[in-house]
Amino acid sequence: MTPIRIAFAGLAHSHPVTDAGNLARLREHGAPVEFVGVYDSDATLASSFATSFDCEAVRTIAELAGTRPNIVILTARPHETVPFVSELLHTTDAFVFANKVVAGTTAQLAEWESAVAGNEDRVGTSSVLRFAPALRELATQVASREVWGVRVLAQHDIEMFLAPNRAWQDDPERGGGTLVTAGLHAWEMLESVLPGAELVGDVSGWTHRSPGSRSASEEIAQLAGTVAVPDHREVPFGMTVTGTPGPERYAIDVFTATGTLSVSLEFPHPHDSLGFAELAAALIENFQGGSATAPWESARTVATNTLRAAEALRGTHHTEKSH
Repeated sequence: MTPIRIAFAGLAHSHPVTDAGNLARLREHGAPVEFVGVYDSDATLASSFATSFDCEAVRTIAELAGTRPNIVILTARPHETVPFVSELLHTTDAFVFANKVVAGTTAQLAEWESAVAGNEDRVGTSSVLRFAPALRELATQVASREVWGVRVLAQHDIEMFLAPNRAWQDDPERGGGTLVTAGLHAWEMLESVLPGAELVGDVSGWTHRSPGSRSASEEIAQLAGTVAVPDHREVPFGMTVTGTPGPERYAIDVFTATGTLSVSLEFPHPHDSLGFAELAAALIENFQGGSATAPWESARTVATNTLRAAEALRGTHHTEKSH
């Protein structure tokens, strides 16, 4: 069987290491996977990755394109994202899957949209939660119900985002800050149970940042608003996004005419439950079927909702410190 050639463009955070590990495990069970290259601006980081996963560390993104990949896993810093995806789309035939987030601001989103224009079917991106088995099962149950409202929680300790090499993730003007880096998970969960739901009208709520906080963004935010789903229903939602210390936890309650359906993704080993393994499997399965994973046409709404909500809340409800 012809191997599926996989390359890694950028190692901006931990996800590509997890992705490679899960793809390697699939290979051990017979999946036709071959790692062909990795590029990162930090040559030492790229070299370590290449040693761990037996692939070539290249010196430029153009050289990575030259490895003739079938799939590229893109995990880039904000200033790299658009140049990387542009190079890959124009010099390869590969499908590109971008680990979150592709845009931390609306300006970055516009640049991304311009870069992928005409190639949307070859590009995908999502929170890994899209692939969480329990969330997918919940979505199946919700599909046949009349939904009255949704409540979502996304808890992701941002301590790792405060390190000098990852502080861009905490910066609202670069990586999006807590309302985007953690908030995108909340919007992905909402999208899972209400596919195509778009934020409409105003967003209300509040944000909080403690005195002496090392964070450049909010530590917690509470949002409320309404989404319109494709069958013309409008559904109210409540959302809590927090970057405070503690284990990751993602929860959603869907209030329906026949009862409340709930899922809480909080486990001792989150990589076993949050969809990481299922994402790796989807990358292979979708490539073999001739399509991108989490294609941009279906992912756009999550990105747009996340940014619109974050910027609206920050614009009208400034982050306050305790006194």
